[in-house]
Amino acid sequence: MAKHNRCTYYFEIARDYTDGIDTWKKGVYSAEAYMDAYYGWQTRTKHVSTRIWRQGPKGGVKIVKDFNSVTGRELSGYRYVTKDEEMMKKFMWVKLSAQPIKRSLIN
Repeated sequence: MAKHNRCTYYFEIARDYTDGIDTWKKGVYSAEAYMDAYYGWQTRTKHVSTRIWRQGPKGGVKIVKDFNSVTGRELSGYRYVTKDEEMMKKFMWVKLSAQPIKRSLIN
């Protein structure tokens, strides 16, 4: 896997959850992957996450999933937040609190 195609995803999970395959505790988890490509287990993690951040190989930060708990819908429009000071403060707390998901990057 080329380094320039790698990024880190940060999955925010709002409550304890199990899908019969995996079990997650409430919290934040991180995993390396290809840009814009999830592995099978990351797809399952994506479904239970309320927000997913992606930090690219050059340091740019993008929100790739943002679930609005009030409307019960995912907000549309992925967006870079690298220049948004308030969002970057939130991201830094997410990044600092993330636990790495220990999975093989090879399916």
